[in-house]
Amino acid sequence: MRIRIIILSISCMSFMSCINQGAFKAAHWPEADQLFRNDPFWVGGDDAYSISIGGDNTLWLFADTAIDTTGSHSRNTATLIRNSIGIQKGLNPSLSDIAYYWRTDNFKKPGSFFPEKGNEWLWPGHGIFIEDKLIIFLMRVRGIKTGLGFDVYDWEAVLIPNPKDNPLDWELRWLNIPRNKFKVIVGSASVFKLGRHIYAFCAREGSERHAIYVVRWPIEEIIDGNLYGIEWWDKSSSQWVNQKNLADIPEPLFLDGQTEFTVHFEKRSNSYICFQTLEFGPSNIYYRTAPSLTGPWSEPKKIYTPPEVNEPNIMIYAAKAHPHLTGSDIVLTYATNSFEIGDLFTNTSLYYPRFVKVRISNK
Repeated sequence: MRIRIIILSISCMSFMSCINQGAFKAAHWPEADQLFRNDPFWVGGDDAYSISIGGDNTLWLFADTAIDTTGSHSRNTATLIRNSIGIQKGLNPSLSDIAYYWRTDNFKKPGSFFPEKGNEWLWPGHGIFIEDKLIIFLMRVRGIKTGLGFDVYDWEAVLIPNPKDNPLDWELRWLNIPRNKFKVIVGSASVFKLGRHIYAFCAREGSERHAIYVVRWPIEEIIDGNLYGIEWWDKSSSQWVNQKNLADIPEPLFLDGQTEFTVHFEKRSNSYICFQTLEFGPSNIYYRTAPSLTGPWSEPKKIYTPPEVNEPNIMIYAAKAHPHLTGSDIVLTYATNSFEIGDLFTNTSLYYPRFVKVRISNK
């Protein structure tokens, strides 16, 4: 065991040295961008999380989405809904097809795939496909009169027992969840399996420096829809603590996170890697690394400057990795928007997820 620990430590140190010398080569991937731009009805969507759902099928989760019911691929005749999904066939986004899904009423008016709850709405976080079930975490959102006009203030979770059926036939089983008093949005970031647990990364909304946490559940409980065994990683005590035993919010994994980001295990390094944006508005894309999902996490380092960064009114956010996709060593996406809503009609390159391909070199 001692020898193995030494070997792993050398491996991680070697990879960190490799990264520090500029091992990542990131570039825009315009051929993959076309995946999201060819549908006559779906004319733009926000955020873009992906989940492998078996074989070469990928579930995409989008927040606010523009649907043009005329089929003319125009935002001038589009309706805005709060969320939609897509099913991609094929693992290389530059060579794949995608079909989109949303709800419609009796008058064929578009509606959110995950319906609103009264005056509040849902934006998707991440999720996981496990034992032929699909579990998706979502953010509860309400309108406010300050800032950007919305408040992400709580979370929800839904279990779908029949994810291999047509998505419009999915059974949505809304789960009872253990709410927390800390305004931490559980599952707003990556969800994945490790050993006998399912882990979910989370952001604390409203915190001055966007504190980041990680929670977990035993696999057998979460696939039964029981989320009350939730445990939080407490950095200060280096242990997992059941939420019911938390007297106060634990020390975060790291600060200066984002509501949406991804963490995945990178086999080439035997390390975990986080991708995120950082600045508000015209942001670059950054990465962090850690030998364990609980840390210690490095400080963020820039990997890519999007070509839109100098455009007026630009917002660049929601940078994410999609480690199951092919076509590059690591596939990233990020979202673009504008502080001026009119820009979305005059600049139709905005409001589609943009792809970045990342190559890793050991030289």
